[in-house]
Amino acid sequence: MTPSQVSGRSEPNPNRILALDIFRGWTIAFMILVNTPGNGDRSWAPLQHARWHGFTPTDLVFPSFLFIIGVSAWFSLKKFQTQTPGAALTKIWWRTCILFFVGMLMWYVPGFVASLYPFHPGDFLEEFTKNVRVLGVLGRLALCYGIGCTLALRLSPRGLIGVSTAALLSYWALLRLFGTGPDPYSLQTNAALRFDLWLLGPNHLYQGESVAGKPFAFDPEGVLSTLPALVTFIIGYLAGRFLDRTTDRRHAVSELFPIALILVAAGFVWDYGFGFPINKKLWTSSYTLFVGGLSMLLLGLAVWLVDIKGKGGLLGFFNVFGKNPLLAYLVSEMGVVIMNTIHIQSGTGGVQTGYEWLYLHTGAAIAGNNGLGSFLFSFGYMLCCWVVSWFCFRKGLLLKV
Repeated sequence: MTPSQVSGRSEPNPNRILALDIFRGWTIAFMILVNTPGNGDRSWAPLQHARWHGFTPTDLVFPSFLFIIGVSAWFSLKKFQTQTPGAALTKIWWRTCILFFVGMLMWYVPGFVASLYPFHPGDFLEEFTKNVRVLGVLGRLALCYGIGCTLALRLSPRGLIGVSTAALLSYWALLRLFGTGPDPYSLQTNAALRFDLWLLGPNHLYQGESVAGKPFAFDPEGVLSTLPALVTFIIGYLAGRFLDRTTDRRHAVSELFPIALILVAAGFVWDYGFGFPINKKLWTSSYTLFVGGLSMLLLGLAVWLVDIKGKGGLLGFFNVFGKNPLLAYLVSEMGVVIMNTIHIQSGTGGVQTGYEWLYLHTGAAIAGNNGLGSFLFSFGYMLCCWVVSWFCFRKGLLLKV
């Protein structure tokens, strides 16, 4: 088995959990909706991330996907039980490295292609080495997968809970003690930013934040905040272990819901009782528990709908995304990157990117440059990604790492 491949059509996997594929699929669908709004300033508030502290439904997308990877890891690691620890770790970290570097390269492929006409690959390489964003969504998923699977192979469930507790408490202490200014959890003074600047430098961080109207280097998928994100993976892994060992699905759901509610409550208490705010961009410990519990509730809902109520067929739309998530993610993200490299002359003499032009001639043209227009554009874009994923699904082409 190669670590990264496009596999041909194969027989259905009897150990695959349809409810997990459905959960993964609706997470991917929602992710595309919130990531491609056409005009993010016009999108509805629930489809935007919280500005800093606080929570919106959009802030559940990434941790849910990381939680799902943790659930899936339990089932994939069962395949390594007959192998030596060294062989298993080699495969795990090979997959980790591939996923990590795909995350680094995906934003620069269009630029590399453009540099070939005329041929200036040196300019591309210089730009890549000076300004490449080292971490990102796929980078965080890769690190949490690699580290999480390594811990899972070495530790018992009780040991994993102990490591998770230590990680969350340590991250709280680091942010509290090494943040500067009156608010150690602010955008400009938090310890996670200080550590990332020291380790990577501003040019290798995400540039999407702004201070006083100017771009500000802060990476929500930074190095230090990977520590609590790892706990999200572990929560998913332990949920997968429980689900696999509890064949009575009604009993499984009845057990998952109370644990999920406890995690949600613990996140609230840590925020409002102890002053460690729920914050997705810092991935605070309170946020980790809060979204871990919500993700577990959604997993229980998927199990209830599919395994108990038998509604899996009605949710087949999401199964297309769920069985080919990496392809769906790359198609959605690369599509935006490519459209942003295209420049079109507007009727007023200005220049628009292909992405802006498409939004103005679809969602905004139908409903106006407002929340509804933004939603229609993102919904249509999600359907286009689904068509590509469906075509590959029908042909048995599954992108795996």
